[in-house]
Amino acid sequence: MQMKERDKATKKQAGLMTFFKLLVFVAVIGTLYFQLNNVDWEHAKGLEIKHWWALVLAFLLLIPNLWMEFLKWKIITNPMHVEMKLVKNAFWAGVASGFMSPNGWGNFLGRLIYFQKRQTIYIIFSTALANLSQLIPTLLFGLFAVLLKYGDSNSIWLFTSAGAICILAFYFFGDYLLPKKRSRFQFVRRLQSIRGRYQSLKWPFLTFSMIRFLVFSLQYVLLFVTFGYEDFWFLLTQIWLIYLFTSFVPSLWSGKVLIRETAALFVFSGTLVSVPDIIVSSIIIYLINIALPAFMSSFIWLPKRKK
Repeated sequence: MQMKERDKATKKQAGLMTFFKLLVFVAVIGTLYFQLNNVDWEHAKGLEIKHWWALVLAFLLLIPNLWMEFLKWKIITNPMHVEMKLVKNAFWAGVASGFMSPNGWGNFLGRLIYFQKRQTIYIIFSTALANLSQLIPTLLFGLFAVLLKYGDSNSIWLFTSAGAICILAFYFFGDYLLPKKRSRFQFVRRLQSIRGRYQSLKWPFLTFSMIRFLVFSLQYVLLFVTFGYEDFWFLLTQIWLIYLFTSFVPSLWSGKVLIRETAALFVFSGTLVSVPDIIVSSIIIYLINIALPAFMSSFIWLPKRKK
């Protein structure tokens, strides 16, 4: 009798998990449709693909792009000594939740499904630190691109420099903001309890984030090469500007559809790069790096019962 009740409970739980997965899948598809439905496709006419190899290579670079992000997550989970299968499932769950959250910072929500409550603070804080590390190369390379295009007397240079210094200082020395004495606030006490636990994560995070930034910058360049543009250095520095400008603009969903296109049109204004090529390249980079991983995650991850 007890075995039958246990079987029923297991089946019910499996059914709820399957329903939850389908719900996330529908949400991912709905979000994708909502974003692409607002794109002005009239500007995408009259395109001519001249280098198919560049388009194929841009798609293939999604692998090292995701791999760098996975390595950051793997470093987070190393102290918890969990199975690799659980690490992978939690990673893909994070991809799905990040896709549906503002600027992709909600990736910790999917990851938390697989872990116990006592590990919540560590996962949230470590994931936030990993996300913050991805902003640093955007600022540094963007600062260099601003210097090349506008010079160091421009207000953009001053704003970017101040932002880079503040974020770098917070990233490396934010621990000192926590009081040394035991706080009366529970949340602060939890942060104090993990102080020092994530120090070893900072440099690996930054290294993988630098590599990942260069990878998806190269992907974006290759999409312009696909349509016949060959000035690699010019394209690369302009793309660093695009990422810089969009990094400070909040977006309801991950991917910044329309925001990136608008920034790209501004950056490439007055150049020989045509509007259709700008629009389509910006949409394709979104489809490769944001929409495709989110779509894949809907089929891969499935929450399991916690042990």
